[in-house]
Amino acid sequence: MALATVWNQRLKGVTARELTHDDDELIYAFQAAHPAYFGHFQDHPVTRQEAIQDVTDIPLNAVPEQKAYLGLFQDGELKVLVDLIVDYPLPSLAWLGMWMVAKDVSSDQSADWYRSLTATLQEAGAVQLQLSVFMGDRVMKPFWEDLGLAAVQTTTVIKGERTANVTIYQDKF
Repeated sequence: MALATVWNQRLKGVTARELTHDDDELIYAFQAAHPAYFGHFQDHPVTRQEAIQDVTDIPLNAVPEQKAYLGLFQDGELKVLVDLIVDYPLPSLAWLGMWMVAKDVSSDQSADWYRSLTATLQEAGAVQLQLSVFMGDRVMKPFWEDLGLAAVQTTTVIKGERTANVTIYQDKF
């Protein structure tokens, strides 16, 4: 998938690129700097293996070609980690599995980058994007709601022996 190439046409001051296992140390360091995110669903800090498995993990009924695991870089530093599955779980729908932002990025800047991503997806034929937010997440819940995403469902996610309640949000283009 050439999503990063197309997205770069809409970005100013940052560059999107696919992340691969060549970036394992970068991915792990970035995720490890966000312990609150992982505290929503696990009782330990993210391990290196947990962090890097995201590079190639895909959900049931998806194929590797649907996955875009991207980084937004500014001045050589990773600013946003994006895990996206296109045409999942249905055609013309995108599932945003992770939008993890560096702590020095403002909400306004993150929102601008998100809007540029959705414009890119819309141009590629997507009609909506969905994502989940952990109950009790006091940062991302208002962020997504301020962007106009609507809560459409509450469900429970099981990861190993742990469960977490999440709200599914939807952004219709």
